[in-house]
Amino acid sequence: MFAFKNKFVFFLILVLIFTINFLTIPAAAEDNQQQSKSDEEITIAYVPRSLDNPIFLDAFEHAQKKAIDLGINIEWVAPLVYNAEDQIEIIESLIARNVDGMVVSVNNTQEYIEVINKAVEKGIAVATFDADAPDSKRLFHIGINNYEAGSVTAQGLLDVLAAKDIDYNSKNQQLDTMIMTGVKGALNLDSRIDGFLDRVENTNIRVQDIIENQDSVNLSVELLEQYLQENPDIDIIFFVGGWPFYVPAEALPNFQQWAQNGGVAVGIDIFYDALLLQERGLLQYLVGQDLATMGSKGLSTLYNYIKYGAEPREYIETGVEVADDENLQQLLQTHRPWRVK
Repeated sequence: MFAFKNKFVFFLILVLIFTINFLTIPAAAEDNQQQSKSDEEITIAYVPRSLDNPIFLDAFEHAQKKAIDLGINIEWVAPLVYNAEDQIEIIESLIARNVDGMVVSVNNTQEYIEVINKAVEKGIAVATFDADAPDSKRLFHIGINNYEAGSVTAQGLLDVLAAKDIDYNSKNQQLDTMIMTGVKGALNLDSRIDGFLDRVENTNIRVQDIIENQDSVNLSVELLEQYLQENPDIDIIFFVGGWPFYVPAEALPNFQQWAQNGGVAVGIDIFYDALLLQERGLLQYLVGQDLATMGSKGLSTLYNYIKYGAEPREYIETGVEVADDENLQQLLQTHRPWRVK
């Protein structure tokens, strides 16, 4: 009887083991199928805010190089000019195609949050670069500390004013300032403005106007020239991004005249054409962001999550560089190859 019981128990154990293995085979097979997806079958899409803004070229170039190294497919898709509805429609089309991942530059608005969450719920890994949507279910964000970038730009402005013997603490005269931004609701741009305003809070710098250029390079040039024609006595301009910096000084006659008359302009984004304007004296101080790292590291981080399940940090900071009189010539040499892209 004892032997029978042992055999019966042994039989039950075998049945239990078989049942557990049988039940777990489909899940394991499914996991192996996902893990065995070849690199050639993996597609990650980069979705910048628009195709007409050359600032994203560094991100594209380095993401493309990284994709070649990894052996995966990369797509670079966006509206020709920034339009929220068009960009969301593009993201919707990527969801319908069931791409493996997306790295997007978006606003933190309900429409973007919903489409990102939809992608994540469909099993598509989504990260953000440049502009974040932290209220969404995106996996991680890679970019600069935008608040800090605004603060650093403001400090650079104060240093420029001091070097020009312009009193930014005077109680008798205020320094009228215009801010040019892209669109409201872009968390990265709003954070830069917050950092700038907090740093100059206890000075006589007073913001008179905030101009929105709808993230358009062409419109930014038009708005800048029109504004200075109507407001030639403005003292300071803070460019939250480098939209109007892609044209030569001759294409900005009002801006050029304003700078020659003592106007002080500072901004965020460093690239060759912007540095040329700084060399001509139209800009006095620039803060740059590392779009190249956003491209390469953003892609590789999302790939490692898709391929190996490697959980990334929620925020990957890329750091900033500054351009002032001391390092301008060096930066011109460093950024010169950008011209041929």
